[in-house]
Amino acid sequence: MSGKTKDWWETFFHEFRPFFQKISPKETNAQVRFYLKHLNLKKGMSFLDCPVGIGRIAIPLAKRGINVTGIDLAESYLIELEEKASKRNLPLKLFHSDMRRINFNGEFDTAGNLWTSLGYFEKESDNLLVLKKIYTALKPNGKFVIQVINRDWVLNNFSSSDWTAFGKVKVLEQRIFDYAESKSRATWTFIKEGKETAVDTSIRMYSYHELKKLLEKVGFKNVHGFGSLNDDPISRDTREMFIFGEK
Repeated sequence: MSGKTKDWWETFFHEFRPFFQKISPKETNAQVRFYLKHLNLKKGMSFLDCPVGIGRIAIPLAKRGINVTGIDLAESYLIELEEKASKRNLPLKLFHSDMRRINFNGEFDTAGNLWTSLGYFEKESDNLLVLKKIYTALKPNGKFVIQVINRDWVLNNFSSSDWTAFGKVKVLEQRIFDYAESKSRATWTFIKEGKETAVDTSIRMYSYHELKKLLEKVGFKNVHGFGSLNDDPISRDTREMFIFGEK
């Protein structure tokens, strides 16, 4: 690994784009129903999707009449998403911004930080700032969900390398776990038509109790979590964590 992970997300997601399609519509729909239930989302309510990515959750919510605002730094994703929303006349507003730079104040009924989108930044204060910005963006009693991979599961199932593929693209992910920083550091090598592109990444991994304390530090109350879409409790055997809080 080169160790050059600063602002890695600015280039990584362009290369990673095809792999979002590996997530089945069935899985996406199950997640949408889960969020609708636990956020008590109704038609006409507002949802801040930060970051919005390719709109995997945003579009289904907008189709149900939820007023979605999406934030992302990947401009190519936003262009693609804008075209989809425009064709379908969906209630979806998009902003090109770093999560740390948003400046909404008491505007949203609900918000989400999904698909392990916290922990990108080298400074923990920046990761905390993302939560503070989202908290400020919510209306009083607004609800928030964060979906992240479970640090305890990662350590229990750690693999130093994996190959995967989608279409003509093959990907090698080589990982180490930095115990001092609780970060998963990886080199992703994308191979397409004989051409290789490598990107180093670094993501802060959180355990349930750490995230619970961070959310409470920001001001969230009634913080609770699930380890699956079936409302199972979080344990070291649950890969994902869905953690909810209220302003």
